[in-house]
Amino acid sequence: MATIQKRKKAWRVQVRRNGQTMSATFDTKAEAEGWAIITESKIIAGIAPEVILNEPTTTEEVTAADALRRYADEVSPNKRGGRWEKIRLEMLVRRFQLFDRLITSITGPDIADWRDTRLVSVSASTVNRELCLISSVFTHAMKEWRLGLTANPCSQVTKPRKPRARTQRVSVPERKKIVSQLGWDGESQPTSASHWVAFAFYLALETAMRKGEILSLSWSDIDFDARHAHLDMTKNGDERDVPLSKAATALLRIVETREPSARVVPIQAGHFDKLFREAKTAVGLSHIHFHDSRREAATTMAPKLSNVLELAAITGHKSLSMLQVYYKPKAADLAARLDA
Repeated sequence: MATIQKRKKAWRVQVRRNGQTMSATFDTKAEAEGWAIITESKIIAGIAPEVILNEPTTTEEVTAADALRRYADEVSPNKRGGRWEKIRLEMLVRRFQLFDRLITSITGPDIADWRDTRLVSVSASTVNRELCLISSVFTHAMKEWRLGLTANPCSQVTKPRKPRARTQRVSVPERKKIVSQLGWDGESQPTSASHWVAFAFYLALETAMRKGEILSLSWSDIDFDARHAHLDMTKNGDERDVPLSKAATALLRIVETREPSARVVPIQAGHFDKLFREAKTAVGLSHIHFHDSRREAATTMAPKLSNVLELAAITGHKSLSMLQVYYKPKAADLAARLDA
């Protein structure tokens, strides 16, 4: 049996059948009536309650945890970083009681308290990423799910100050130590997962490609004649052709295959991270990140190019401020160029 009531500018509908109670809020009475008919028929047909709960529900029943889970199921899978988002959202639901509260009851001060608590155990960068994700959930819930939110509480909170950008570069002795620990000689066909990690590290140092970009490459993306690797989708959403130096080409020739659909580096990201982390730690270089190879490559390339736009075309950066994070020349090198 359905009960429909007018509440200010919205219509609230509640369905009671077979011991189950479902409710939702709509802009028009016609929408409320239609939802009631469909929901009642689902209950009669014996469809599981959790399936019915995927329908819009009233703000009187929806917790922030409900919204975070729904976002993970419906929105995150459509993003390139969907896997990371889903893991992060599940962690937030599991670890913080704040999100057990009704979504409409959470305020800016509540989010600020969560931020301060989180900063005790993780870096400002991590908190900023999580805060942006939570904000996206609230915005989506407000615009798309008719949950009655009038403001995003995250917008009322000051983000933690970003830490200084990393300046770490990767010297030749450091890269050799890591690659040696991974067991690859730099010349022969990789025969183990560790070898492939070493190969990818060297390729990153020659191309300034991100780890995810390298792992996404198929042989159909490599054009030896045009001397570039085509990236169909990058972190900023654009495609990019990465020029291949003679050194990068030589590396790729070592592992070249005739199968266009085959991955250039056939290893999963999770396993890749574990192997690189273990290798750098074993040789006393735990401060080195794989992503530092991008900074090293960009800094090494810069003196060989005529202007900053050429460097940006290689790295894919859209702004000078971001490119500056990755171009870190040594003062002594700049001094030598001034004397040239």
